[in-house]
Amino acid sequence: MAYRQSNAALAYDVQPFSAAPAQPYVDPRERAATRPNLEVVAGEGRKADQAVSPAFVHVLKVFCVLIALFVTVGVARVAILTATASTLNANAELSESLDEGRDESANLEVMRSVFSSPTRIRDIASSSFGMVDSERDVTIDLSDASPADTADATAADAQ
Repeated sequence: MAYRQSNAALAYDVQPFSAAPAQPYVDPRERAATRPNLEVVAGEGRKADQAVSPAFVHVLKVFCVLIALFVTVGVARVAILTATASTLNANAELSESLDEGRDESANLEVMRSVFSSPTRIRDIASSSFGMVDSERDVTIDLSDASPADTADATAADAQ
């Protein structure tokens, strides 16, 4: 059996004889009589291949609707994310502006307290302008005066 281990093609005439029983001889006329009759069914021919199944059309429509829904949801997500990002950016800018305003307010309060200090004003008035404190204080009491007297007094002051 070295013949089967080689690269040579298998020769069927060299095969060992099989012990299978031989089939009995059947006359070709008898074989034709036992064969079923061939029936021809009229059809649409090439047009039958061109028609599309309604189930396939339905599946295709459902697929298109799902794709459109997927795209719509994606666009909605992008729009929501864009709006969220712009809102967060606006909030961050506003927060930064508020912090700058608070810092400026604190600086202005410090400057106001420095510049409105009575001792500083007295020092500037005396050193720069040569002003001095008066020794005489003037007090005006308007509690006893009537409104007509105050109007006459202001008219007399104006002349």
